[in-house]
Parts: sequence; C-alpha cells; structure tokens
Amino acid sequence: MSAARPVHLLAVAYGGGHMAMVLPVLRALRTRLPQLRVTLLALTTAARAARSAGESPLGYADLLDLLDETERAQALALGRALLPGNSHPDVAEAESVAYLGVNAWDLQQQLGTEAAQALLAARGRQGFDPLHFFRRVLAHLQPDLLLATNSPRSEQAAIDAATEAGVPSLALLDLFALPGDAFAARTRYPSRVCVLSDSVRDNLVAAGWPPARIAVTGNPAFDAINTAQTRAQGAALRQALGGDTHRLVLLALQPEPTAHPAAPGRVGDPTLPDRLLQAAIALVRQHSDWRLIVRPHPSQPVPALPDDAQLRLSPPTEPLHPLLHAVDAVVTGTSTVALEAHLAGRRVLQLLDSIAAPAMPYRALGVADAACPLAELAQALPALLAQPMPARSQTEGPTAADRTGEQALALLGAHPSSTLLTQ
Repeated sequence: MSAARPVHLLAVAYGGGHMAMVLPVLRALRTRLPQLRVTLLALTTAARAARSAGESPLGYADLLDLLDETERAQALALGRALLPGNSHPDVAEAESVAYLGVNAWDLQQQLGTEAAQALLAARGRQGFDPLHFFRRVLAHLQPDLLLATNSPRSEQAAIDAATEAGVPSLALLDLFALPGDAFAARTRYPSRVCVLSDSVRDNLVAAGWPPARIAVTGNPAFDAINTAQTRAQGAALRQALGGDTHRLVLLALQPEPTAHPAAPGRVGDPTLPDRLLQAAIALVRQHSDWRLIVRPHPSQPVPALPDDAQLRLSPPTEPLHPLLHAVDAVVTGTSTVALEAHLAGRRVLQLLDSIAAPAMPYRALGVADAACPLAELAQALPALLAQPMPARSQTEGPTAADRTGEQALALLGAHPSSTLLTQ
C-alpha cells in the first residue's frame, strides 16, 4: 500500500461575495483534515477578501507560466488591449491584464481569432470560458477535489476541466436558482452542488438536475449571522441606538440597473435609490419614536444625510450581522441583505419598483414579510412594525460550512486516488 499523502484541495472563487462562501468551508475542512493542502485561486476582488482572512491566494498572474513563451506574449498583449474600462481599484493591474489576456487568448484557441474578437465585441467579459487554461491548471496542480461556486466563466471552466480529468467537484450555490437562472440552466454538472434550502433543491430538479447531485447544506457565508457572539453584539448595538424606546428601521440601498433580463424592454430609473431614501426619511420624520439607519451598497456613493437624531449612516465597512440583530425591520429592493435579515429573524419589507424585482420575489420565496411599491411605503411599514417579530430557533447545531465539509469528505472518500488523513 502506498504511503498516505495529504489531500490536495483546489478552491476557485470569483469576487468577494463568493469568497465569503468558500472561506468557512476551508476552515471546516482544515479542522477535519489537519494536513489538508489548499491551493486557493482567488479571482478579481476575491483576492482581497482571501488575504484579509489570512489566506495566500493565487491569481491568473501567478499561473502565466502554464502558457509557453509565445502564448504568454499573446495573452499579455490581449490583456493590455482590453484593460481600459475593465480595471478595478482592488485588483492589481498585472492581475487584471493576466485575467483579461488569458481569457481572450483562450477564446481564440476555441473559436479562432476573428470569431473570438466578434464574441468579445458583443459580450465582453461575459463571453469568457477559459477551458483550455483550466485544463492546464488541473494538469499542473493535480488536486484531489475542486471546490468552486456558481459563478460563471472561470469557475464553470474549472468544473468542466475537473470533470474531464476525473477530479470530483463540489459547487456552492449562493441563492435561489429561480427559473431563468444561468446556473440552474447548466447541463454540465459538478459532482455535487450544495444549496441553501429544500426549495432551491426543488428548483434545480425542476430545471433538470439529477437529485443525487444536490445536497441541502445552507450557505456557509451566512453561518455567522446567528452565533451567540453576533446576537450579543446586536443586543449591545440596539441599546446604544436607543432600541429600548425607538423603532429601528434599516434601509439597505443598492444601485438600480439600467437593464435586467427579468424586465426585457424596461429601462431602470437611476434616481430610484435617492427617491427611496427621501421617502424613507420623510416617513420616519412622521414617527418621533422611529429611527432610520441607512446602509448604501458598497458600489454606491455614501449619501449625505441631514443632521437629524432620527437618522444614522451605516457605511458598508460596518459589520452587517450585528446591525441586523439590532433593528426591528429591514426595507430593501433586491439586496441579499433581505435574505440575511430573514435568517436573523428580522421583519423584511421588499420594495417592488426596481426592474430587477421580478428576479428576486422575496415575498413568494418566504424571505420578505411584506412587499409593496414605494408609493405604498407609508402604509406598509407601520403595518409591518405592528406585527410580532418572527420566531427564530436558537438551537446550536452543525453549520452550513460543517455540512458542506461533510459533502467534500464524502466525495473524497468515493474517489480512489484520495487518502484521507483525519484527526
């Protein structure tokens, strides 16, 4: 029998939000497999989140040696040409050039130069599918398991390459897989997908996914919402904000898209976030025992609030989960803050004016307690605040990260090339 070797996990995540799903799973697996070897490929803004958590991630720029000298020169030239308009302040220029260039080079390998250029002109980064590159990544790293999320492009290419190479893959799905969802519509499946709830599993099955590939685990990004520490921080914050004598309402803003697949032919109103803010301020001023906490989306400018004791700004850098436990209700459009508030046991009111609202029917999904257009906010919010707070279980149990880790261990146990070294 060959000597046991540490399990090698390749994790791939694009963007900070999806990295928040992956990091708790890595922690859970390291607890179970102390000798686990992790290679973390953190793409674009995921790298900053990974480093903040103490990880040492790789990016496209670190893997350029997987291309030969000629290919590398071609890719970098393509990346530099695509860089204008495709940079981000949280992503190093060298990484952006490598990401853009490798993906553009990969398209040329798949389609030829002219067809690749036409696709890039029509779809931009949405047309990326770096399958050739991830075949080389898998061949070079030879992992025992691939961990990814439901992001398209790089992560889908990694899953496809793993399937070709006979490497088991575990994907984390963040939200609901509603009809029309690109992930739900896929026909090339990971070995296992971990989902938020039974209803999400049902949505995938209805879309044609094999039920045996679906595991209901919850979303690891939300594990911290209801820890004892988070609830205690929320209680302290509520007292500091005057929650003993005031109703505390959180307004979670987000930009309005100019177009959305859920509303073909409709154009988003860029003034909607400000109109929502002004209506909420006016409503709170009609109730002397209310206080409004305004939280802009990280991609939005911070709004200038009037100097008013009833108003408070919550910058995106403030921890969200204790704040959710501090407030009485949350008002938002399609922000995922609605789901987090629901999981924290808060009352949720969804405003339906966004062109993206049909894609996130929070009332139908059981996330929102009420839903209305902005014109009805003045009636709907007082009615919601008059309702009792939803019951929430305080029972401690396995986290979503723990359950997801169990799925990873099951896949490794079923894979003959893996030898688990557990505690």
